[in-house]
Amino acid sequence: MKKLAIVGPGAMGILFAYLLKPVFDEVVLIDYLSERAEIISKRGIKIETSEGIKTEKIKATAQPEELGAVDLVMLCVKAYSTRSALEHALPIIADHSLVLSLQNGLGNVEVMAELVGNDKVLAGTTSMGANLVETGYVRFAGAGETVIGELSGGTERAKLVAEKFEKAGLEVKVTDNLLGTIWSKVLINVGINALTALIRVQNGKLLYFEETKTLLKEAVLEAQKVAQAKGIKLLYDDAVAKVEEVARRTAENISSMLQDVRAKRQTEIDAINGAIVREGEKLGIECPVNRVLTLLVRAVQASYSDQIN
Repeated sequence: MKKLAIVGPGAMGILFAYLLKPVFDEVVLIDYLSERAEIISKRGIKIETSEGIKTEKIKATAQPEELGAVDLVMLCVKAYSTRSALEHALPIIADHSLVLSLQNGLGNVEVMAELVGNDKVLAGTTSMGANLVETGYVRFAGAGETVIGELSGGTERAKLVAEKFEKAGLEVKVTDNLLGTIWSKVLINVGINALTALIRVQNGKLLYFEETKTLLKEAVLEAQKVAQAKGIKLLYDDAVAKVEEVARRTAENISSMLQDVRAKRQTEIDAINGAIVREGEKLGIECPVNRVLTLLVRAVQASYSDQIN
């Protein structure tokens, strides 16, 4: 495994490009904007840590067909861009290629499988944190564990990727319970992201108020009920306690959804709380709290240009 393409030059894409460059012969960032790709190729990427700012020269392109086949494609785009981003990258995916998603939300792996086949799809979760300062410039927000699994079952291909992550000094493990891993992360996002975006507080502040604690609990319990009905084996028994633990542990964090709302960008609400509502409907399970949270965040998005500061 020598050639890596990372689709999406956002915070996570830049971070992983920087961290994984030493262990691949070639790392390329794929963008859909030619101008931004040119800026990154010319300036390189910058990572700000507690030790200062580090730079790295890296290639970026909006014409992936020029690259030829790669061994690993990492999707580092928002959930709503999964299909368009992967379609853009199809020219570099060969028979031997693997495609890895560490994205938030539900539905990503299904889109990937539709486009490239189950046997190529790797996915999982990551607790690595980064905030985009400007094009090609990321502030490292903290290290965390990355978990990788295979959609078609087994762990052999996931281990190949995990070895690369380990060689780069990252904390990584392989799982044979991929759906359980993804859903376990989704339940955490269900309890934290929409509420922080609507209330406009850091993660830990959700535990300060009885109103937000109650909403967090009810949203998570709805999602847990849906997961159980689908036969998903979560990585914890008490979902509410787990989400509250994460909120405490990441108390100072600004959730990705709050970052999107503050920047007046589209959020991933439909892949998180909205996805719970849709999955519940298929099973005849009502999810009223998640439905309201979804509608409220959608309303915030729809009204960006009309909001009063």
